[in-house]
Amino acid sequence: MRYVLQDAADRLGYDEIDIAEVPWQQLQPGHITALVAALRSDGYAPNTSSLYVNAIRGVMNEAWRLSLIDQEQLLKIRSVKPGQGTRLPVGRNLKRTLIRELMAACAADPRPQGLRDAAVIALLYGTGMRKSESVDLDLAQIDFAERSLRVTGKGNKQLIKYAPTWAFDTLNAWLTFRRAQLPAGQADDAFLFNRIRRGSHITRERITKHAIYYIARQRGAQVGVKIMPHDFRRSFITRLIEEHDLSIAQKLAHHSNIQTTANYDMRDDNERRRAVDRFDC
Repeated sequence: MRYVLQDAADRLGYDEIDIAEVPWQQLQPGHITALVAALRSDGYAPNTSSLYVNAIRGVMNEAWRLSLIDQEQLLKIRSVKPGQGTRLPVGRNLKRTLIRELMAACAADPRPQGLRDAAVIALLYGTGMRKSESVDLDLAQIDFAERSLRVTGKGNKQLIKYAPTWAFDTLNAWLTFRRAQLPAGQADDAFLFNRIRRGSHITRERITKHAIYYIARQRGAQVGVKIMPHDFRRSFITRLIEEHDLSIAQKLAHHSNIQTTANYDMRDDNERRRAVDRFDC
């Protein structure tokens, strides 16, 4: 969101000014309309245009709360609509065979990264959690007997996620190895995943979201596929829709709106063709 606001400020003529210094309260509806037009001209998708408009609305709401603008100006700003339309979903559905290939690539890596990366992939794919949720996980949030994880999701909501046995086995393999590397008498780290420096040195620092992105890209390259971290969540939800139904997928994805869950359906054209072919005359 910070990046979006900075880019919006640049496009509004406040380039090279930090967003904290931009006089947001001076914006008028015409500025927002011009921003939407510029985004459309640059080929930005309607959803991205909505993100920019909603970001500015949030700032203007705060400006009104601080009495920097009056209600009339706020309502005029909020009346500007973002670009209309939709785009086909991005990302990919990672099939079981590809997940096995990724896990095999990790298993073939003799470095500590092999065990750690396998555990990261297992949790992302096995629970459908977001990369930020995996980064923030602590040992205290894991119930190994119940195979459940208590995470803090979007909107600061506490959620319970479940993982299959094989994912917990992979996680335990990493944690057992990590503990074995600790000097005698030292307590285990509170978090799940550590940064690993060159030379296979396991630091006592928590992994970052950027590292999760790097793991997905690197392991994907090893099996010849471009993978983004969110593809694991897309695949988790798609598989639930395939093997169960949309309602179960919504519950396990923790979406408040079932349409959001439906948007994650990444079944390919062959699946849709087979559905149509079942209609006999």
